[in-house]
Amino acid sequence: MRLWRRRPREVNLYLPMRRIEHLFEAPQLDPFAPELEGYDPRPALERMVRAVQRAKRRATLSVTVGLPADVITPGLEERARAALSRECRRRIAMLDDDLDGVRRLGIRTLLWGLFAVLFINGSVGALGTTEPGSIEDALSTGLQTVAWVVLWVPINLLIYDLWYYRRDRRAYRKLRDLALRVVPPRPAEAGTGSGPQPRGDDRRE
Repeated sequence: MRLWRRRPREVNLYLPMRRIEHLFEAPQLDPFAPELEGYDPRPALERMVRAVQRAKRRATLSVTVGLPADVITPGLEERARAALSRECRRRIAMLDDDLDGVRRLGIRTLLWGLFAVLFINGSVGALGTTEPGSIEDALSTGLQTVAWVVLWVPINLLIYDLWYYRRDRRAYRKLRDLALRVVPPRPAEAGTGSGPQPRGDDRRE
């Protein structure tokens, strides 16, 4: 088992779907239908985002949607591209708003945390030199631990939370201008019509 997988430089996704709406909506899969076992229950956009996040930042991306031939209408590919771009822009705007809120909260809690740490360290200093095992020693150790805990919230907000939001934003920015392709099912899947398709994530490393 490999603990560290290499991030691919090229991502080629083939996403078989029954309806174009499954780009953004989770398909309703019947648990009692064994023929649907291999169908991915997530919206295609979520699968694309995860694939981009697993790849290198400058990785090339190609996404092909496989739809039953009877649901592919003229201009569907262009409409799908436009819808994907609109949805990505919408989510980018939401993430920008979240980033601003988290950044403001992180700075505010950091300032309060620094004041709290100064107060706590002053209290520890007031205790003076303590003997190991004494009540004063336990109190001093507890206060120092509290000081670190107080700073953990702003550190988590300003480092880890911001990183997650920025990672998602980078993925949507990459997908915003994606030249999405819509094609009939691949030869191996021909004849299935609008029935279930196997899960498809073709990635080249």
